[in-house]
Formats: sequence, structure tokens, C-alpha cells
Amino acid sequence: MSEDDATDLPMPGDPEPAFFDAGDPAAVGKRRRTAKIKEMETGRFWDQVFASEVGRREMYGLLRDAKAFEVRFACGPNGFPQSEATWFQAGESDWGRRMADTWMVRHPAEFILMLQENDPRFKKDSK
Repeated sequence: MSEDDATDLPMPGDPEPAFFDAGDPAAVGKRRRTAKIKEMETGRFWDQVFASEVGRREMYGLLRDAKAFEVRFACGPNGFPQSEATWFQAGESDWGRRMADTWMVRHPAEFILMLQENDPRFKKDSK
């Protein structure tokens, strides 16, 4: 079979092979094509998410729920600092910030639109 043979392409739901022979040019080519297809599908997914108002609203909801735009310090019921909870919350916020940074780089115009539509700090006054 040639590398251009369409029958070699993986179908959705196909299981990954149990092993990979890096010395086999056909296997290497197939793995590269599979990776390129997955990359294109991922790009298409995110394009569709940020193209709709609902998608932008839901993505902003993820950032809001992760407290991506906040710095929190936890304390117990007696007011004493709780370092473990603070670090947990820092990790949660960090995940949100990293996600926001990724979206900002890949979809800058849509990211700004998402903030203008959903974040009270960026909403345009209707005055």
C-alpha cells in the first residue's frame, strides 16, 4: 500500500495499536497522519466553540468557576490561615489562567469578545 492510500486512515473509535514499530515507515506515516487528523479536529472544535455566543458563555463559565481571575487565601473557621487549602485553590486558579492564556493565543478576538459579553469588568455600558 502507498502512504496516500485512504484505507490506511484510522476511523473514529478505532483502538490504538498495542505497539508501535518506529522502524516501519508505513507505521510512522500512519501515526503522523493520525496526529494531523486529530490536530485538525481539535482546531475545528475550538473554532466552533468560540464562534457561538453560547460557546463563549460556557467557556467563560469554566474560567469563572475555576476562579481564574482571582487570588484566594483560605482560612479556617477560627480565622487561622489554612495553607493546604490555599495551595489547592492556587492550583485551581492556575488551571483556569493557563486555559485562558491558551484561548487568548489561539483565538484572541473571540477571547476579547467573550470577556466583553460575560465579564462585568469588560462589559460595555449601554449609555
